[in-house]
Amino acid sequence: MTYFGLDQAIRKRGHAAGIPDLHEHMFRHTFAHYSKDVLNDDELMRLAGWKSRQMLGRYAASTAEERAREAGKRSALLDRI
Repeated sequence: MTYFGLDQAIRKRGHAAGIPDLHEHMFRHTFAHYSKDVLNDDELMRLAGWKSRQMLGRYAASTAEERAREAGKRSALLDRI
């Protein structure tokens, strides 16, 4: 299967599931987002096949604010004041 065939199949399945803009990079963003909670940066980079921290930053940045809010809730820092 070619890249374009895979892209077409993912988009078709996404549309059928009610996710009209589904594309392959969404899986990498989701993988990076959830992996940041359980892996350190080096482990995540190795598993994803990224050689530079720029790639880690690119894929993890889209959900960095959400991860920060969740970490704040877990720490309950404001509850301690």
